[in-house]
Order: sequence, then structure tokens, then C-alpha cells
Amino acid sequence: MKNKSLNGKRLAVFGANNVIAEVTRFANENGIVLISVGNATDACMHKVSQEQYYIDCTDEAAVKQLFAEKHIDGLLSCSSEAVIRRSIGFIEDMKLGFYSTVHQWDILMNKQNFKEFASRFNIRKIPDFDPASPNVIFPVIVKPVDNGGSFGISVCHNRQELGEAVKYAKENSLCGNVLCEKFIEGDYFQFEIWRQNGKSYFPYTKERIFYDAVGDSPQQPFADIYPSSSDDLIARKLYAPMTAMFDELGVDNGSCMFQGIIQNGYPYIMDTAFRLSGGMDFRVVEKDKGVDLVGSHIEYALTGKFGGDFSELKKPLNMSYATLCIGLKNGKIGKIKGLDKVSQMPVVYSLFSYYEEGDEMKYSGLFLQVLCRIFLCGKDIDTVKRYIAEITRMIEVYDENGNSMLRDYPVLI
Repeated sequence: MKNKSLNGKRLAVFGANNVIAEVTRFANENGIVLISVGNATDACMHKVSQEQYYIDCTDEAAVKQLFAEKHIDGLLSCSSEAVIRRSIGFIEDMKLGFYSTVHQWDILMNKQNFKEFASRFNIRKIPDFDPASPNVIFPVIVKPVDNGGSFGISVCHNRQELGEAVKYAKENSLCGNVLCEKFIEGDYFQFEIWRQNGKSYFPYTKERIFYDAVGDSPQQPFADIYPSSSDDLIARKLYAPMTAMFDELGVDNGSCMFQGIIQNGYPYIMDTAFRLSGGMDFRVVEKDKGVDLVGSHIEYALTGKFGGDFSELKKPLNMSYATLCIGLKNGKIGKIKGLDKVSQMPVVYSLFSYYEEGDEMKYSGLFLQVLCRIFLCGKDIDTVKRYIAEITRMIEVYDENGNSMLRDYPVLI
């Protein structure tokens, strides 16, 4: 047991499908009672928790009654952005020590609010337009201000596409507001800020190789490569203002992801995730540094302390890494071959599957098109890319009629 003070603590969990392994491991090591909450009867967390309660996580009265009656000590919410936003107000009222306040969430997770707030710290904005204005310069990208996962996002090249995109974005926005930005192209980047007791840490940077776009949807990831070849630029331009911004917001503990495009020598931020990110980059950091971000979030939920020794996060990554996303075409999955052999490769340290044989893929071209994420490492980036090429040759996925469901892989440069 790592922390005796956690023994017997009762932790409620909302969502968390992609962190089940980390949550259950940390709970078992520390004697924590896991209590899954959610009205989806087939939710993965319900299968591993000690107690299950099938209620709507956004039902304020039901949640407050449950927490009081079952003497729950803390909450780990890994739900969608929409669920967190609908529940964060009464979670704050319950004084559970949740990592975010309503104000912080509405700054960091509303794209328009974030752009305006970040500009106060000399973080440049991507130019945007009023979609009703006759002065829109195409192409543009239209997105809901408060949703992720590529839902509601479209790239537009003319006025007709813009009208359809605004309607689509509003349908996928909780608040009904949309953002219309100049569509910029360049090298992709991503990094995270981890905060512990008011200090900032930047554990990784990465770049990305994309699948071709499907229709008007944005491109989706094929391979994330760590560290980014623009690591120094990102640090020089963004780390100091980002620290100042989080100081101003009063975010002393927690983690937040930022991604964007580098154009004309400047890294423009286009999206954020003030939550445990669906890209699961925390697995890369844990492999390299031994720091368990999910465990830190759990400890904070139960004690108010964002635990763990973050000192190693000040140093560069010790190896090169990649996260490989196997994208699928739409259809019903009939046969999957090769994943067992891939998972046994010495260079593969983790593999997370989202779909199984018999499942139907409906999201080709969106973030949810991924059959699985494969986490691998090597001595340098060229070595990692050779491993990626080898792995892609090993995997086969067919629909019920024997047709390949694999999306065409991009060329590794």
C-alpha cells in the first residue's frame, strides 16, 4: 500500500472508460473503495467497482442524496465535457475538493473564452470571424465552443458549407455557441501543463501524423510522436505565459492539455482539455518518469493533495515514444487479427482497445474511429517509426463480408 491515509476511503467515479486500468490499480494498492456512478448499465467501470449506482451523473438531487447516504469521500469525474459542465456547479456546491471550479472550467474549456483570456498573457489568437459577416475569408473551420472529440467540427470553403457547418456546430454545443476561425495549416503540436501546489510542470511535447480527412471533418491522428521536433519553440513561446495564466486562474493542482498548429514560427493553440485527456498521454509519462497522473488526481479527490514526486518532470524524456491509432472505415467488425502478437512485442508497453469483433464502427473520420491505441517506445524517433511500420503490417481488420476495414495509412516521413 502506497498511502495508508487512503485506506478505506470511498471514491465515486463518473465515466473513466479509458483509465480503468490506472484507477483500479491505484485503488487496489491503496485500499480505496471504488463506487461507479452512471446510468449506462454496460459502463466498464460498473464491471470492476465494489459498488454500482445507476443514476444520471447530471441529476443534482440524486447525486447529492447518493453521496450523503453512502458517505462518499471524493469524486473522480472522467466523463465527457458535456457531463462535467452539467454537473460541475453542484459538485462545487458539495465542497468535494474537485480540481476545477465553474469559473476555471468555463475559461479553459470554452474555446472562445479561452482565446480571449489567453490573449491577456500574450498568447496569440487564431483569427476568427462572425459567420454572418460578408467579410469571412475562406477556408474556415467551424466548431462548437464547448465540445471536443471532433464532434460538430467542419472545414468550410464557401458560404453554403458555412451555413450548414454553423447549424451542425450548434447542434453539438451545450450552450449553443460556435466559433468560426481561419483554417490554418502547419505542423501539429501538443503539450500539457501539470500543476502541483502552484508550480508548473511540462512533462512532454508531441507532434502528429494524420490520416486523410473524411468529408468536411478535420484530420484524425494516426501516430503521435514524442517529443515534438518543435519542443524548444513550444517551451520558449508558451510555457512562461501559460504558467502566468494558471497562476491568475488559481489552478494550483491538476492537468490540462493544449494542442495546435505552428505557423510562421508561432505555436497557435486551437483546443484544450482540462481533464484526463482521451489521448492517454499520461501513459507515456508514467512509462518514462514513473509519475502516475491518474493516481495524483485520485489522491487530490480524496485528500486535497495532488500527490506524487514531480521532480523528474523537469527533465526531458529519456526515450522516444509513439502512440499509434488504428483507424477504421464504417461497418460491422467481423474479424481482428494481429493484436495479440503486437501486444507481445518488447517495444509495446501498453495497448488499449475500444472495439471488439461484432461491434459496429459508425465514426470513421472522427476521433472515435480508433480500433485501439498502441503505445510503443524506442531509442530515437527513426527507430520508433520503423516499429510503427512493422506493427501496421501485422494488423488486419475485416467486416462481415471479408472486406478490409482499415483506413489507408499515411506515409511515415
